[in-house]
Amino acid sequence: MDELRLFIKPLFLTLLFECTAAFLLGIRNRKDQLLIILVNIITNPVLVLFSLLLMYHLGIGKAYLITYLIMEPIVVYVEYRFYREYLQTKKDPLLLSVLLNVISIIGGIICHLF
Repeated sequence: MDELRLFIKPLFLTLLFECTAAFLLGIRNRKDQLLIILVNIITNPVLVLFSLLLMYHLGIGKAYLITYLIMEPIVVYVEYRFYREYLQTKKDPLLLSVLLNVISIIGGIICHLF
């Protein structure tokens, strides 16, 4: 059951931060909020899995570097592609993806510290 928690907590926090941030940025359409949820259900567990594997094989320091410098930009790009294709609200999909992910990363780091 502990393994499941490794995936649920980051996903929950990501959804909380990104959906709230999107709402504050003017994305209040239910379909767009659902899109944000679904996109993160796709990308977040994959990111967490690869991060855990990197930590196991390379150590925490190198894993964090690879996660934030390589894997997060890939997630931003994947999410951007989904937003570009399906977002109904007239927002720049790349800027939205970058902002939501930065907010999620900062929120996750703050939660991890406390």
